[in-house]
Amino acid sequence: MKASQLLKSYEQGRRDFRGENLRGQSFKAKYLVNIDLREADIRGTNFAQTNLTGANLSQGRGGLQRRWAITLMAFSWLLSALSGVCSGFAGSFVVLTAESGNLINQIAGGTAIIILMIFCIFSYFQGLEGGLGSVVISLMATAVIAVAFAESLPFSLSVAFSFGVTFVFHLVVAIIAATLGAIAGAAAGAIAGTAAIAGAFPFAVIIAFTMAVAEAEVLSFTIVGSGIAAVAVTSLSAYLGWRSIHNDPRDAWIRNIAIAFTSIGGTSFYQANLTEADFTQAILKSTDLRQAILIRTRFDHTLKLESARVGETILRKPAIRDLLKDLHLGYFQDYRQANLRGANLAGANLKGINLKQADLTNATFRGANLTNANLTKVLASNTDFSEAILTGVCLEGWKIDQHTQLKGVICEYIFLLERPDQEGSRKRLPDDPNTNFNAGEFERFYPNIVNS
Repeated sequence: MKASQLLKSYEQGRRDFRGENLRGQSFKAKYLVNIDLREADIRGTNFAQTNLTGANLSQGRGGLQRRWAITLMAFSWLLSALSGVCSGFAGSFVVLTAESGNLINQIAGGTAIIILMIFCIFSYFQGLEGGLGSVVISLMATAVIAVAFAESLPFSLSVAFSFGVTFVFHLVVAIIAATLGAIAGAAAGAIAGTAAIAGAFPFAVIIAFTMAVAEAEVLSFTIVGSGIAAVAVTSLSAYLGWRSIHNDPRDAWIRNIAIAFTSIGGTSFYQANLTEADFTQAILKSTDLRQAILIRTRFDHTLKLESARVGETILRKPAIRDLLKDLHLGYFQDYRQANLRGANLAGANLKGINLKQADLTNATFRGANLTNANLTKVLASNTDFSEAILTGVCLEGWKIDQHTQLKGVICEYIFLLERPDQEGSRKRLPDDPNTNFNAGEFERFYPNIVNS
């Protein structure tokens, strides 16, 4: 269906567009409140700045159109190839200099091998940023040692400096190779899954090895050594790419670049109003949700949300994103100081959850099980607790306002202290441990209870 046809039908009062094919259409800055787009194909559709308040997008299919997916996948393989070229170039230099009969070359080659090993080790344990930092420190230490022992060196400092420039250049090439390979692997994984990384890896390895051999002298050990050095860098980059796409915090920036890259041409909700929109079981891979208004937006069992570009929304934190996708993950879990502004946790099983000092502004817990939850010092302005189970919750210092909704709350008793006072009391209400609130009593009297 063309965008013009849908907009005309919408203006005439139609709201049900279930199952429609809207691939590649643009609804930028349009008014589509309460529209029903269940099971619709919205790959590549532009909803930027669109008002989709109350829209039903459950089981919809977002992401990239096929031609865009193929184009971006091809580009990621091109990056892999470039990474292989750089790896081979740097690998051949490292081994050739180390095996040269020239003393200067041998010193530079040996130093390069050591620094390359340090780079790989630190990148593995601390991410590429850690690896880069280790290289900088190693180079500074090398320079200090060279100056300190300058008089005992069998060559001039000018010669050492000129060769050092070449040496640093090839190290930079190796780092670029690792970075490009990691981004390419992460991008391929975001588009087509882990299998795509597995496919791109041998491709990059073959190119790296070929490049290393092409630059090596025709000596068997040199060829093998060059290839090993090149493959080591390529393997590291592939691993870092795989690790980043699986939300490893050490390589978060690689993942962010890859996700930004793979969202080009994908479904866009950039700056869209998604208040109370429903994405239950929708596919949101390669979807742009940056700066979108996500107030009580439903993400229950949403697929590929981890591959969406979420910017600074509450979906940025993997723990929060996973909680919104699986409403049972909060059971007896710790979410202290969590940002849950506008979160939709209606019907969730949050028994025993610790939400101390969490921001629950504009969130909904309608019908949720919050038995024995810790709500100490939470911000709960305009929060919907309607029909939720609040028996045994701790409400010490919680902040609510006249818009906080408690209609139909199921609550037998509460506590006003997180920890027992000097008398061993948590200030249970009602005071008598053998007495509970009657039905509707907590709802009617909660302002007095909180201020007492």
